[in-house]
Amino acid sequence: MSVWALVPAKAFERGKSRLAPALDDAARAAFARSLFDHVLGTLSASGVVDGILVATDSPSVAAAARAHGAAVRNDAPGVTTLAGVVDDGLADLAARGARTALVLMADLPRLDVDDVRVLVAAAATHDVVLVRADDERHTNALALPPGAMATAFGRADSFDAHLAAARAAGLRVAVVDNARVAFDVDGPDDHARMLASSARKSATLA
Repeated sequence: MSVWALVPAKAFERGKSRLAPALDDAARAAFARSLFDHVLGTLSASGVVDGILVATDSPSVAAAARAHGAAVRNDAPGVTTLAGVVDDGLADLAARGARTALVLMADLPRLDVDDVRVLVAAAATHDVVLVRADDERHTNALALPPGAMATAFGRADSFDAHLAAARAAGLRVAVVDNARVAFDVDGPDDHARMLASSARKSATLA
């Protein structure tokens, strides 16, 4: 089974705009880059994906992706929704011969290699694998055969929309509850939680 990861990512300097109260422009860009590097590094280290495709409209993100050995898909002109970017990326993966695609967001600071392995293992026995975000409305991870269904990324209720679409199509669905994959950094509160967690870990190791 050929398994590819798909990571959509906007330009680092345009990412994490909701963190403006906590970080200035340069710090937000650097933070977005660090999250991206973490996700791609974790995917590569997992040993269970045959390739990584980054979908982006940014030359700097494309260069960072290639530094990780990932393939790059430039977002098509006129495609402005996250769902459109992901669906185009899935079509690209189908053309590359991928049987399973693991769509991951690029802002998961707690993602580790075991999480990736668990999701890929679940995808071997289910058609669709879903991980909801902490807010219980969005989707932070989705595994599926490319072309199995249209995605709903970017919608406020994307998790419920993905689950309903999979069930309507008669696909076997696994919902994986995973706190590390569920945690993303969108706003100042998330950033503060991440820093507090890091501080606790440092204190424990000291």
